[in-house]
Amino acid sequence: MSSSSPVNYSITEDRSLHSEECELLQKSSKSELDAVLGLKWKLLQAKKENLDLAIQHNQEVSNYEKQIIKLRSEFERGEAIRQDLEYELAVARKGAHLKMCTAEEELSDAKNKLVELQVLNENLQQKVTETEETFHNAQQKWEEEQQRLVKAKDDISRIYNNEYVFLLKERNEVETILLELNNELQNMRKKLRDVEVEHSGCNEVLRCQANELKCSTEREKRLLKELEAAAVKAKQLEEDIEAERAANLASNFTSEIIQLRIRELEEAVRVEKDRREEALSDLEMVKKEFKGLEYAYEREKHNAQENLEKLNVLEKECFSSNNQMKEVIEEKKKVIMDLSARLGSAEKSCSELQSELAMAKKHQVFLTETYENNMRELELLLDSFAMSGQRTAGTCEDKDKPLSCSVIETLRCTLTAYQNKLEDTSNELEKTKALCKKMTKELEVSEEKMCALRQDLKEVQDTMADTKKELNYLHTKCADRETLIETLKMELQDVQQCWEKEQVRATESENEIQKLTRAYQKDMEEKLTFLHSLYQHLIAGCVLIKQPEGILDRFSWPELCVVLQENVDALISDLNRANEKISHLEYVCKNKSNTMKELQQNQEDAFNKMAEQMKAQASCWQNEKKYLEQQYSSLLGEVHARAQEYQEVAEKNKKKIYVLEKSQEKLALENISVKKMLTQFQKEHSSLLAACALLAGALYPLYGRLRAMCSQKDLLQDQANIYELVNQKIRTLVHALSDDKENNQDEAKVKRRKSQGLIYVFRRAVIAVLAANRLKVLAQSSSSLFTWTNGLKEGIGIPVCVGESKGKRNLLSCEDEEIDCVEALSWFASSNLLAAIISSVTELQDVVNKPGTKSWLSGKLLLSAARNSFSKLMDKLNVIMETVPLDHCKYITYLEKDSLVQSLAHGLNKINTQALQVGLCDRVSSMKNIESLEKQIFEFTQRLHTAEVERLSLRLQLAEFKSNFSEIKKEADKAQRLQEQLNMLKQKLITHERFESVCEELNNALHREHQAQLLLNEQAQQLQELNNKLELQSSEEADRTQVLSESVKSLSEATMELRRRDRFLRQQNRLLTQLEQDKRRLSESIRDAESALCTAAKDRELIISHMKTVEDTLHKVHFQPKVTETFS
Repeated sequence: MSSSSPVNYSITEDRSLHSEECELLQKSSKSELDAVLGLKWKLLQAKKENLDLAIQHNQEVSNYEKQIIKLRSEFERGEAIRQDLEYELAVARKGAHLKMCTAEEELSDAKNKLVELQVLNENLQQKVTETEETFHNAQQKWEEEQQRLVKAKDDISRIYNNEYVFLLKERNEVETILLELNNELQNMRKKLRDVEVEHSGCNEVLRCQANELKCSTEREKRLLKELEAAAVKAKQLEEDIEAERAANLASNFTSEIIQLRIRELEEAVRVEKDRREEALSDLEMVKKEFKGLEYAYEREKHNAQENLEKLNVLEKECFSSNNQMKEVIEEKKKVIMDLSARLGSAEKSCSELQSELAMAKKHQVFLTETYENNMRELELLLDSFAMSGQRTAGTCEDKDKPLSCSVIETLRCTLTAYQNKLEDTSNELEKTKALCKKMTKELEVSEEKMCALRQDLKEVQDTMADTKKELNYLHTKCADRETLIETLKMELQDVQQCWEKEQVRATESENEIQKLTRAYQKDMEEKLTFLHSLYQHLIAGCVLIKQPEGILDRFSWPELCVVLQENVDALISDLNRANEKISHLEYVCKNKSNTMKELQQNQEDAFNKMAEQMKAQASCWQNEKKYLEQQYSSLLGEVHARAQEYQEVAEKNKKKIYVLEKSQEKLALENISVKKMLTQFQKEHSSLLAACALLAGALYPLYGRLRAMCSQKDLLQDQANIYELVNQKIRTLVHALSDDKENNQDEAKVKRRKSQGLIYVFRRAVIAVLAANRLKVLAQSSSSLFTWTNGLKEGIGIPVCVGESKGKRNLLSCEDEEIDCVEALSWFASSNLLAAIISSVTELQDVVNKPGTKSWLSGKLLLSAARNSFSKLMDKLNVIMETVPLDHCKYITYLEKDSLVQSLAHGLNKINTQALQVGLCDRVSSMKNIESLEKQIFEFTQRLHTAEVERLSLRLQLAEFKSNFSEIKKEADKAQRLQEQLNMLKQKLITHERFESVCEELNNALHREHQAQLLLNEQAQQLQELNNKLELQSSEEADRTQVLSESVKSLSEATMELRRRDRFLRQQNRLLTQLEQDKRRLSESIRDAESALCTAAKDRELIISHMKTVEDTLHKVHFQPKVTETFS
């Protein structure tokens, strides 16, 4: 490795030196090459610049040539457009002149129509002012009547409110009385429970005393037995002593001892006898005290019973007086209801009379308008026939006078009749108002009497309070005495143990029954509240839907119905189960009550003996009772006297009501007759209104179609005129473009036409005679009264014909006018037409009068009924108006095969064909003129096409010459040639002055086009000004129509206000009905209170029966010591 390393190092050095030399050589060669390459590159760049300059020059030359060609083509187009524009300007000037003439004519027509519209507007404004004055007067009268009615209703509502407040006060007073009575009953029940507890204590005491007595009697029996045994022993001892005295003297000491013992036994017997006597004296004292207590207890019990009886009597009297007062109030309410009904009937009659007045006023206005129209038409007819003969006109005027007088007399009669009706109705209203005032006075008197009765009730209540105070005083005495009875209650415990057990069972059963009844009452109350809420929602007309809870919002209505039905079935099943449970419990209660009754009978048998002792006490209580009865009898006599006075007043009121009812019956009969007439008039009015609505619905679209047809006719006429003008212009163009040979031929044809013109003159005369005959026939066969033409368009007219006419005869003009008037009168008052209208519109009236005509099915029924009625009406009108000829028949008769019109038409066709064959026709057809124009235009287009082909060939030759010229110039030196070519091209190019002249010519052409556009714009502005004027006129007409529509809107608003007031009155009536319902609810609540009082009375009776059972138990307890004494 060491030997090879220096060799390698030397090799690397050689290589590095060689590489450096190579690099130096390369750098030198590179520098020379760079210089050569730079020069070559500069030469190439110079060549490229020369080529680029040549290319740019050629491109600019070609661009300039293209621009020159484009400018020439545009110049040629501009000249063609200028010629077209000049031609169009001439045509537009002619059209503008024609349009100006037509616009001036339309302006003159519009001015005339404006004058007519102003006159019509003034007339309409006068009519509107008159109608507004009449409407304001009617509105003021209606407002006054409304104010009167509102005042009357306010008075009635005040009276009802006062009565409602009074009833509420009475209800509150009754509720307070009931609460006081309930409190008293609760106190009595508490006291009775205390008494029962005390009686139980007394029973226990008596039982203890009875046990002690039994023990003492047993002790006495034992002592008596011991005394008897001692007496027997004493006798035996005496016998033994007497027997042994003689035998044994030593037994003296023992005998003395025995005597001492006997003495001790006798002393013990004496002590025991004293104790027995003391116990008997104590028993007698206890018995005396118990008898006194029993006597006091019975006396107090009797007093309590009498007080309860008095309370019952007073309550019954209060109930009777309350019932009488309620009956009186109900009678007064009935009278008030009758009066309100009469007022409502009077108001209805007033409203009906007002509607009749409105109808009469409308009828009067319609008659006045028809009369004015008829008079105007008569005046026009007289003016038109005044020139022919003044005598006939005078006779016509003399004959027309009685007709107008008769019409005026009939109008006067109707107006006087309606005035009489109005006076009668106003008198009836005054009478009814006077009656209402009288009845209000009577109501005030009755209210004063009610106040007096209330004062009497208050006095009775004061007496009740005094009696209650006395009862409280007696209760205090009872409480004082009950302290003495507590000692005797111990003896009653043994007797009442069984009774208490049974009573506990009874109370448990009663508690169960009460729980069940409470649960049942709760269920019933919830159901009743739910039904009551449903009833109130149904009355109020709205359903308060709560927010859905749970799954209810997912159900549909039939699913909810099914769920409700299932719930109702479940509730019915629960109710049946509850009823079964109640029947079972009632059966159990009956069994328990039977057992209780048996126990009570057993106790009553024991207490019957006590009742005999109570009779003595009842005598003293009867005296007090008689005293109280005398006081109450005096009070009742006063009450009866007042009741008789009230009855007399009520009889007087009944008599007055009877008189009023008779007058009401008379008025009702009159009202029935008037209503029958009104129903007939309403039926006729409704049928006529329906027929008029149908005919108006049929006539106005026909009138609209007629107007549309007239407007279309005008448009078609304008188009026909334009068509004729175009044909004339085409003919002029054809004549202008035709050759001179044709002009020479026309001069020869003019001579031939003169000979053929006589035929056309004869034909015109024949056509004039035909037209005159047609007009004569139409005048004889026409049955039209007049033709109505709209003021805006004179061409549109609707003829008004008369039905049932016999056709006009060949009479004088005056006689024709008389016949027209008579037929018009008979037609306007024809019964056949009225019967036909009523009979044909019955089906539609039935559908309209049905309730609920706003539904979809009822709408279909209404449409079908309207179609049927309209078809019936048109059939009947066809029958009635057979004499009136229809328009289409007039034209059909003239289109028959052998008619003169068709023969004339055939002759005209023959003459025209002959003239065409000869070439003498003046009127060449438009198609031939157009064909000739097309031929000439085709020739012109061919010439233009050849000219354009020549122009394109010349352009191609120019391009070839230019390309050859450019190739020759390229052969020269590039730099010199480029400069020379540039100079030459600059010389050969179009000069700036020539270019400016071309631009000036183009600008002049554009200026001319601009002037033409300005002229067109000016004409368009003039047309716009004319259109603006027409729009202003139309806007003024629209403003007038808006004024009329505003007047109509004001009338509609007035009608809406009337409807709103009617709605307000209906709401007040609803409020009155709600007040009556509240009164009924109050009466029901009062009845509920009375039923509660009855239940309280029943509870009192149960308490009295319970007291009787307690007395029976006391009697049994009292009877037991007597039995023991008898046994002793």
